[in-house]
Amino acid sequence: MLDRLLELLRAGGTHRVSDLARALDTTPELVEMMLEDLSRAGYVKPVAACTETCASCPLADSCIPAQPGKAWTLSL
Repeated sequence: MLDRLLELLRAGGTHRVSDLARALDTTPELVEMMLEDLSRAGYVKPVAACTETCASCPLADSCIPAQPGKAWTLSL
C-alpha cells in the first residue's frame, strides 16, 4: 500500500488525506501513519507552515490552505 501511496503522490497535484484514503480504500488515520513512515524513510517530508502571502507564494496554485493537518511533499 505504501507503493500505491507513492504512486498517487508522484502523479502530482495536491491531495487531501481524505482523498488519498478513499483512493487506497483505507482510513485517513492510516494514510497519516503511512506518510509518517515515508517521512522517516526519506521519501516525503512535511512542509512548513506558510509565512508568505498567497499572492507571492510559488505554490499558490496547488495549496489547500483550509486542509487541517500537515502538508507533505516528495523528497525524491
